[in-house]
Amino acid sequence: MKPIASATLAIEVQFYDLDPMNVVWHGNYPRYFEAVRRVLMGGIGYGYEAMRNSGFAWPVIDMHVRYYRPLKLDTRAEITAGIVEWENRLKIKYQIRDMGSGKKLTTGHTVQVAVDLATEEMKWRSPPILFDKLAPFLP
Repeated sequence: MKPIASATLAIEVQFYDLDPMNVVWHGNYPRYFEAVRRVLMGGIGYGYEAMRNSGFAWPVIDMHVRYYRPLKLDTRAEITAGIVEWENRLKIKYQIRDMGSGKKLTTGHTVQVAVDLATEEMKWRSPPILFDKLAPFLP
């Protein structure tokens, strides 16, 4: 499915992200996903402050990561995130590519749901604010 909105972020792998095998520790990939997700959501005008002001939190309830090739020290990589579902939940797909070779390194997705901050109730349908923010991106 083609994303309705997407964003890209360039990173350079730092020493502190490595594990004893000198590759990026698998637990750092969600942090990379979070970084590009913030760019994506800010780009549609619905970053964390806007979410809070709209009365909703959007916790991640599911995450999948598929590792194809390891990220290594000093690798310059491009992380892309795209919104592929939004009606009942927010599903964002991710891809990490080596900027030098263009090779796909990692893919994944997260699923988030709206939670009313006042009642702490999970919503079974995305609230109108998300549809409003995505309206400019709809065909």
